[in-house]
Amino acid sequence: MANENKRLPEEVQARLPDFNFVRDKLQKFQSKMLYDFEQRLSCTVEDVLRDLRQRELRDHEFPNFDRSDPKSTWNNRVTSKSVPDVSDSPNGNANGSSTSPTQHTAENPRPKKRTLPEKVFVARESYLTALLQVEHMRTIYHIFYIILVMFLLNVIFYDYFVEGRIDLGLGTFQGGLRRLHWVMGVWVLEHVFVLALYYAFRGWALVRHKLKPQSALQRFWTHTCLILYISSQMVFCYVSSSLCLKFDLPFVSACVLLLESTRLLMKMHAFVRYNAGRVVAGKAKTEDKEEEAAGPPFIPPLHCYTYFLFAPTLIYRDAYPRTPEIRWKFALNRLLEVVAVAFLYAFIHERHIHAHFGQFGLEPMGAPQLILKLFGMMLPSAVIFLCGFYLILHSWLNFTSELLRFGDRMFYKDWWTAHTYDGYYRNWNVVVHDWLYEYVYKDMYTHVFRGSKIAASLSVFLISALVHEQILGFALQMFFPVMFVFFGGVGVSLVFLMRRAPKVFGNIFLWFSLILGNGLLISLYAMEYYAKKNCNLNYQSWTDHLLPAVWRCYN
Repeated sequence: MANENKRLPEEVQARLPDFNFVRDKLQKFQSKMLYDFEQRLSCTVEDVLRDLRQRELRDHEFPNFDRSDPKSTWNNRVTSKSVPDVSDSPNGNANGSSTSPTQHTAENPRPKKRTLPEKVFVARESYLTALLQVEHMRTIYHIFYIILVMFLLNVIFYDYFVEGRIDLGLGTFQGGLRRLHWVMGVWVLEHVFVLALYYAFRGWALVRHKLKPQSALQRFWTHTCLILYISSQMVFCYVSSSLCLKFDLPFVSACVLLLESTRLLMKMHAFVRYNAGRVVAGKAKTEDKEEEAAGPPFIPPLHCYTYFLFAPTLIYRDAYPRTPEIRWKFALNRLLEVVAVAFLYAFIHERHIHAHFGQFGLEPMGAPQLILKLFGMMLPSAVIFLCGFYLILHSWLNFTSELLRFGDRMFYKDWWTAHTYDGYYRNWNVVVHDWLYEYVYKDMYTHVFRGSKIAASLSVFLISALVHEQILGFALQMFFPVMFVFFGGVGVSLVFLMRRAPKVFGNIFLWFSLILGNGLLISLYAMEYYAKKNCNLNYQSWTDHLLPAVWRCYN
């Protein structure tokens, strides 16, 4: 026993390194857990304080701003009470409520099945419209007015004293909008095609209903029409893209044609996807609800479809919230902003883009000269980025909304406060994001990848990057997939890398990457465009078109 008592401390002492290792691991785990808890607690407190500040601002300084929960835009339960009672709607509903095939009432409860949320339209103003009601923000708006005037004076004095004339950027407009009348002719023909789609859809639905007793023939008819529909969409996209090359359209005219064609494609798919689900499910609409159809399926009237084609949304509903009247002064101000930003773009093109890269390919280019040109374009590119957001997502969409009395003006959210790329992509362009979520992500998540959020999200990014690259590539008439790499590669990577970033650092890095990325993007496309224009390059095979002109010009 004495020998055992002497050996016992020795055995315990021999195991002490193992105990110390475990203790160190537990202490590190404890420290990490405490650090994570403190970080999450700090973020939660910041969120609560920020919400309180925003609520106070809304109560005291934003009288016309949306007071509802920002997350209420997407709800799993969609009823007519989701939309406030406003003026008349396209289909004659006095309340202008948005309905959907997933609408349920107390008599017809929703089945207990997990579904992705549905879009709910609510009458509300845009963020900047509400913010500019505050005197401090309105002062900043006036400062930007003065900056625009200074740009104008700079161009006037430069043209007068250096060029000996006053052009005001009209030469850029004249060159960029060449053959615009051809674009308008194509635009009219595209709308004829889009209207024909409505009657084709109506014919499919009625014939399908008549073939209901013969299920095999009904499936054959539906599959045949589906193949014809997909083929027509591909032909529609091909024709608009090929016409840019056939007409040799300049950049601005090509962008107008391609963006309008893309918008119409998205509108057509939204209408077909939304109403095909109702036809297949056998739903008929009576007043403000949907129920099983005993007769022919419900097909929206033509005026609902026509209003949707011009409404500033890509999500189809039979009715939308409407404003009681048109504020003509508000609409005129938005239109003047569109014109002002267009002139600003002309100034930036003449004094920065053309000045930096107009002789690219004709002058010697080393690393120092290239770096100076790239950093010289950082601030002008940031102005192009911010003004592009303001031009399209605020001024133009609010202008068209006012003319159409479209009530839901939430075309963007406060993306400038985002600290992750998740938040930035969700809030930057709500119009396109809603379409991608409703008609791409949900279908991929439900039918293709069967519950895989990552795979569905990656497919959304891939499609969006391809469409962006297709528009830029055909508008500039070049194969130079920088946008695809930046958006589909770097952008997707940053989504996953920045998810746990602290708020202050995340927002700073977001803005740094946006300014740097847009500067590089615009500079690289400008270099490729002028290198292709200035260098006498031979294209002997199709592989020559895949090599960047910048590379071939200096090598």
